[in-house]
Amino acid sequence: MVKLFVTLVMALATALAFIPATALQVPSAMRVGNQQLPAASCATRDTLWIHHYAAALYVPPRASPVNALQDPRQPKAVHVQILSKAFLPKELPKKWRETLQAQLDGTSFDAVRTAWRELSVGDRVTVAYAPGPGVTLQLNDRLVARAPRHDLIDALLRTWADGEPVPQRVSQTVEKHPCSR
Repeated sequence: MVKLFVTLVMALATALAFIPATALQVPSAMRVGNQQLPAASCATRDTLWIHHYAAALYVPPRASPVNALQDPRQPKAVHVQILSKAFLPKELPKKWRETLQAQLDGTSFDAVRTAWRELSVGDRVTVAYAPGPGVTLQLNDRLVARAPRHDLIDALLRTWADGEPVPQRVSQTVEKHPCSR
């Protein structure tokens, strides 16, 4: 009986490792400003059988993700669903902390650091940009911070690209992780 139970648990763990991000609570579309944006790229961050988070990139329909992400005239969003805290650091990682600290006012930066420390499994983090209102950072639909300019998006993209050209890194990621709907 114990062998059967262990076998079932292992089979379930193996099956869970192959569930696509789209099956893990990533919305197929997101409203940013007055526009409905479809998911252009979806993925999970995994280590062995542990799903850390599911993420999706949203840009205007038929827009090139590379162009939309870098164009301050186009809305965009990244949505992340926390699936595990197994390897989530207690403090905001240094490269992200430095980027956010350089781009946000002190109150907004402190709010982001506090929100990071409070992250739990199931939480939803959204960074969205709409021309006019600017950037919003939300945790579970609660506004955490706001920045009026697209500069924050540009800085986050450069940090994420980690020395690679942003257009190349975006293209590779979108190509590798399309959303299958």
